[in-house]
Amino acid sequence: MDCIRLEGRAYIGGRFVRVKIGGGDCRLVQLSNRYLILPGMVDLHVHFRDWGLSHKETLEGGARAALAGGVVAVADMPNTSPHIRTAELYRKRVEQGSGLPILYKLHMGVPEKVAELDQARPRSVKIYPEDVARFGWQHVEKLAERCATLRCVLVFHCEDPAYFRNGERPPDAEVACVEKVRQIVHRTGARVHLTHITLPYTAEATRGWASVDATPHHLLLDVDNCKDPALCLVNPRLRTPEIRKRLLAALASGLIDIYATDHAPHTLEEKQSGNPPPGICSIDIALSLLLSLWKRGVVSLDDVVRLYSFRPSRLLGVDVDVARGLFTVVRLEEFEIRGSDFAGSCKFTPFEKFKAFGQVEATAVRGKIYFKTGETYSLQPPQ
Repeated sequence: MDCIRLEGRAYIGGRFVRVKIGGGDCRLVQLSNRYLILPGMVDLHVHFRDWGLSHKETLEGGARAALAGGVVAVADMPNTSPHIRTAELYRKRVEQGSGLPILYKLHMGVPEKVAELDQARPRSVKIYPEDVARFGWQHVEKLAERCATLRCVLVFHCEDPAYFRNGERPPDAEVACVEKVRQIVHRTGARVHLTHITLPYTAEATRGWASVDATPHHLLLDVDNCKDPALCLVNPRLRTPEIRKRLLAALASGLIDIYATDHAPHTLEEKQSGNPPPGICSIDIALSLLLSLWKRGVVSLDDVVRLYSFRPSRLLGVDVDVARGLFTVVRLEEFEIRGSDFAGSCKFTPFEKFKAFGQVEATAVRGKIYFKTGETYSLQPPQ
């Protein structure tokens, strides 16, 4: 594999600096100021499917989509087939993911027996509303007690299933869940993260006892501007324009800790069926959508790096640093989103024809740099 050295403008430590990456006799590639080097992005909420769901996506396809979006590390969800509820399945999946070109982390699913946590020693455990319905809040509290000792993070899809009615999942379900989880944290001292929140209330009510993330679709799409009911179906549901705008304001004011995609591939046939599954694909363009908010003045470039790189990397225990070869290169131009350009199995999106900014040109991880054109180079001279 040929090797290259990069020289260009980077955003590091809150300022723009010229950097040189790589060394030896590798070919030098000089980037103009149309390009910007950023720390690699970290997505703590993805569904890379496989394991009985490979018709939707595979680990390899998910990794391609991540690289296309400037993402160097992900945390995958456990709702595969079978659901990853045991230490054996957890270790098997982590081992399989270790061979990917990105850094792969995994949230363990809720085990039937809490002792599975002692064997698996996961960094995080994902709790779905379906888990609450199946095992009950008392079981969730037992998990919290054990995780408080093992120092694992409980990652909640925070909707109380007791509030679901006739297929509808109202905002009250999120409000009720927030209160229940707050009580659990108070009693156990467990560390908690609430993922894909939809309400500004949640961002405000969790200050001091939980971290939260929001998705591109809950920040930018709502029941009015998302026109295709099937492609726009997601859990938690999209909200009204007023709620969405207030959630975006919460992001701008610093009340939201992390930006994460909930990248959830399905086949187009499934999404266009009479019973479409919930899920939106966005990891390919999530960074560009966030950079669009920077371009509009909604967030700062510091916010971009904090939300989608540094804070999720700390939660997952990933050390992201340009100097360590974990970075992405973006072209500072506006472009139109086309699902057909996506690198994974999912080739459609409710963000079709949206204007985005900062197209990812290359992503570097594990000593290699992957270009949008399909070329791959080493950043290290041959031994």
